[in-house]
Amino acid sequence: MSSENTHIIPALAKFKQPLIFFALALLAGCDLLNNDNKGRCTIFCEDFQFMHIDKEPSWSPDGETIAFIRGSTEPGKHGIYLIGPDGENLRQVHAGVAGSPSWSPDGEWIAFHENAQIYKKHIETDSLVQLTNQGRNFHPAWSPDGEWIAFNMSICDGPDTCGIWLMSSNGTQKRNLSNFGNFPDWHPNNGNVAFIRKRVDEGYTTGNEFWESEADSESGRELLIIFLSDEYHFDTRYLKYSPDGQRMVFTSQPRSAQSGFAYPQIWTMDLEDSYRKQLTENGGWAADWSPDGDWIVYTETYETGRLWLMRPDGSEKQQLTFE
Repeated sequence: MSSENTHIIPALAKFKQPLIFFALALLAGCDLLNNDNKGRCTIFCEDFQFMHIDKEPSWSPDGETIAFIRGSTEPGKHGIYLIGPDGENLRQVHAGVAGSPSWSPDGEWIAFHENAQIYKKHIETDSLVQLTNQGRNFHPAWSPDGEWIAFNMSICDGPDTCGIWLMSSNGTQKRNLSNFGNFPDWHPNNGNVAFIRKRVDEGYTTGNEFWESEADSESGRELLIIFLSDEYHFDTRYLKYSPDGQRMVFTSQPRSAQSGFAYPQIWTMDLEDSYRKQLTENGGWAADWSPDGDWIVYTETYETGRLWLMRPDGSEKQQLTFE
């Protein structure tokens, strides 16, 4: 699967701020840079604006609900919210500086990270269970059978200490699956876990690699899916399989020849031939598929910072959440 077939929508204007500014902004979720009085997370550069107010959407297995993170500076308002794909029944289910909600296959629990640990919460009873208590852990992803949760551990203090980890859904049986990976997601059919690694050559990041690891194998055999060069994919995040396992949707940030950036955008990739397509032009962040594969939900980052819906070919874009 080494094909580099690529369909590119023309890039938006580059901006001139240094690499470190944008990297810190993304890592901090803007909290250290600029939150306005409406709780919008915003980065302003010379000709660049990046917002994510409602972010990291996760579609429920029954297709009836989308969980997401809403940022707010109002006490008790920042946290996990639910909304129907028709924009109705908006409600908060968890208050806190949470991230990366992931539904259990039965639709009763949501796993998420908060304060660098993994939790799960029952959406009806409010039962809250802390699943990790050591290290710094992020981006949980529930296995299709509900038995396991994959997550990222970010502290490397020896072999097999950071990267992709697995644990049972009750927080036991923790084990390292792959070193240095991030943003795990489970293949819907074969039980493998996909994740993203940075490719570093002579100390410089040159792009991203998509890998897949056999979660059930004792050897943990790993398969390289594709390498994405930094021309269009310098910083790639939030990998999600389509429900049929034939495509991926992800967020990618290009790097300009002037060491600046263009907006992060939403892309899809066909796994059979590695054909890639850019779906957004006004910025995109952290997408997920509807269970039937007919829609993609994401954050539009240029003008609104809110959740939007679109078809898998990028058509029929429509705003889902509002102020």
